[in-house]
Amino acid sequence: MPEPPEEYNLNSEMKEEDTEKTGSHEEEPTDSDFQDPASESPHRLTQNELNDLVRDLELPKVKAELLASRMKQWKCLDDGVKITLYCYRKKNLEEFFTMEGTLVACKDVDGLFKALNKSHCSDEWRLFIDSSKVSLKAVLLHSGNVLPSIPVAHAFGIKESDDSMKQLPQYNKYDTHKWKIC
Repeated sequence: MPEPPEEYNLNSEMKEEDTEKTGSHEEEPTDSDFQDPASESPHRLTQNELNDLVRDLELPKVKAELLASRMKQWKCLDDGVKITLYCYRKKNLEEFFTMEGTLVACKDVDGLFKALNKSHCSDEWRLFIDSSKVSLKAVLLHSGNVLPSIPVAHAFGIKESDDSMKQLPQYNKYDTHKWKIC
């Protein structure tokens, strides 16, 4: 049984000796399918590939937009890729809302409930209107807190006042006798 050497020593002399004995190993590859990766242009992600990557990584909206923005800066995305795609998750609900100035409000509450697969009984819901220094919003709250709230209006830049608080239900054509307003 052969015994291994006690010391391993690599130097240029040994390399030259090995090369002389075995021949040069620096030949070009003979495989015709092989392509040098440096000669190829880098792969640029398409819209579908980017969407799949975001979904596979389970990224939230903010981080997905950051990733897409950075990839666009590094020229890793195709020219037609849209970064704001992630803002349109609820596109099928847009038909129930209207926008006038900075006010976005639901114009068809019954249709909105049907699209959300919820039963609409006005006795079970109350209209909650809240205002701050910069925005006004209205949501429908379920009386038993069993179901999640449903946003029905939002306005940016409208200050808190009696007029703005009264305008919202009138704009949305809510029957104030029908809704309990909080």
